[in-house]
Amino acid sequence: MVSNTIQCGFESHSGHSKYSCHSVHGSSGGSLVPMTPLDEGRAAVRNRSARTGFLLTWLVVAAASVTGCADLRSLAAPPGARPGVDVPSQSAVGSSMRLGTPELAPGGQGGYTFLRSRADGSPVAFDPCRPVHVVVRPDQEPAGGRKLLLAALSEVSAATGLQFLDDGTTDEAPGSDREPYQPERYGDRWAPVLITWSTTAESPDLAGGVLGRAGPYAFGSDEDHLRFVTGSAVFNGPALDTQLRQGEDDKAKAVLLHELGHLVGLGHVADPYQVMFDTNAYPLPSYRAGDLRGLETLGLGRCFEDY
Repeated sequence: MVSNTIQCGFESHSGHSKYSCHSVHGSSGGSLVPMTPLDEGRAAVRNRSARTGFLLTWLVVAAASVTGCADLRSLAAPPGARPGVDVPSQSAVGSSMRLGTPELAPGGQGGYTFLRSRADGSPVAFDPCRPVHVVVRPDQEPAGGRKLLLAALSEVSAATGLQFLDDGTTDEAPGSDREPYQPERYGDRWAPVLITWSTTAESPDLAGGVLGRAGPYAFGSDEDHLRFVTGSAVFNGPALDTQLRQGEDDKAKAVLLHELGHLVGLGHVADPYQVMFDTNAYPLPSYRAGDLRGLETLGLGRCFEDY
């Protein structure tokens, strides 16, 4: 089993903001995109996890119709995984039909990188044939924060074709040791992507001017079969509240776009005119050409038949 965390955050110092990443050991750790009426489909797709005998990786740097997904049937869990303990008790058979189509990315300047790639160069990504379930903890949410979050997630969805499914609110607190499978809280499935607004007292990783941290959780029987199955994003509620109250909406949105880019698998780039640049010297309230090409590629990722 491989388990490590790459934490990426957006730090603000002396009027400038810089993104940084560091690796830690252990496992660790989205939200509402009202693009289609999905309430009736919330429980229809069950994604699966495991804790032993195969690869599990947190990359901590995120809705839709389930039409096109195949019927559910029982599949064997990877070796070493205990159904109902380490992984959900049954595996949902996937589909080869993507739930959405990424918008055609523009040409021009600007590159992109991925948090993790396979040996053939393809990026590890969320399964585009399954919806990405999301819950939001509303505590410490800044005034206007939900509207901003919806706008940012809508941009991610449009650029990737990923469909985010609103599972409502939660009282789950953020944490670097978040479990990807929490049957007592979320039922017999992968825990949904968690988005929280937090404080430095609750989330020490936000100390020192950090405005947000986010990233996905990768699962697979081996490196070639890794895919993201859940994730989390935590934002500095009081700091973003100050920005929004001061009319700095573009700065606040740039934070959300950058962290949600990490959530779905984008890494940093050296181009200051992309949202995924590691220093937000020029707040960008929308993804640029390089960002969009990377997001489109992530949205064209593999579909999987198990878990």
